[in-house]
Amino acid sequence: MNVFAKEKVAQGYDDYYNTDFGKKVGQIEEQLVKDLMQEIPPMPMLELGCGTGHWTRIFMNMGYEVTATDVAEPMLRVIRTKDLKINIRELDAMNLPFEDNSLKLITGITMLEFVHDQQRVIDEIFRVLKPGGWLVLGCLNSESVLGKTADNDPVFKHAKFLDAASLKEKLDSFKRVEIKSGVHFSESFEIMDGKPEAKAYAPAFMAVLAQKG
Repeated sequence: MNVFAKEKVAQGYDDYYNTDFGKKVGQIEEQLVKDLMQEIPPMPMLELGCGTGHWTRIFMNMGYEVTATDVAEPMLRVIRTKDLKINIRELDAMNLPFEDNSLKLITGITMLEFVHDQQRVIDEIFRVLKPGGWLVLGCLNSESVLGKTADNDPVFKHAKFLDAASLKEKLDSFKRVEIKSGVHFSESFEIMDGKPEAKAYAPAFMAVLAQKG
């Protein structure tokens, strides 16, 4: 079952990013993704797993023409209430309704963890991307404190986290893969980024840039 198909989860999804803690985490994640996307000019973007639109708004403000998609209708009902100049579609990332080599840019932030078949989604993305096209992912690290305690969270317990090595293995069909990581949580979930002790903790968030050959 898709946990995001639950009305309660969808309605409360944005609450996290409105807290001081969530805002700080969001700022770190956003900067990591933006750093990777510097060489990608504004263009049409297919966003997979848009949820309630947190990243959709970021991408829109960066100048991208976003088609925001999700398989969970309750999440889409929330994003439709927001003032976002985007296209919205209900869409299953495992069965993309696009021709081979037809899209230039696809994104999916904390999407891959929640699909039934991660490799099938990646293969579908690779199929529809044009040669030279870009994939931007945000993934949660299984080696982090967040990953190791995921079973204690009502949402993350449904996720399949990845480490950097397994993520690169899944993306081995791409000619280029670059990963930038951050959000170093201590055991008490203190954000350690910017502190000397941060290196002692595996980062929770991995921003990924992959380019098709």
